[in-house]
Amino acid sequence: MKKYFDHSTKPTTYCIEHEGDVVFRGTYADGMLFVKALENGGKIDFLEDYIPAMRKLRKYCQRSLKRERDSRREIIKLKKEIKNTNE
Repeated sequence: MKKYFDHSTKPTTYCIEHEGDVVFRGTYADGMLFVKALENGGKIDFLEDYIPAMRKLRKYCQRSLKRERDSRREIIKLKKEIKNTNE
C-alpha cells in the first residue's frame, strides 16, 4: 500500500494506492479513516471515528449557512440602497 500527496490536483489530495490502483483520493483525515477501515475489514469505530468526523462536517455546514444568510442580508440591503438612489 502506497500513500502520498498528489500535488498535481487543485486542491492537493491525499492518495492511497493498493496493488497499483488508486483506491482513495481525498483529505488526509479521510484517508486515515479509509486505511483504518481497510485494516479492520471495512469496519470503523462509531464513537472514535465517525462522530468526530461528523462534528467537523457539522461545523463547516453551520459556518457556510451563516455566511450564506449574511450574504443574503447584504444583497437585500444593497437592493434597497439602489432602489432609494433611483427614486
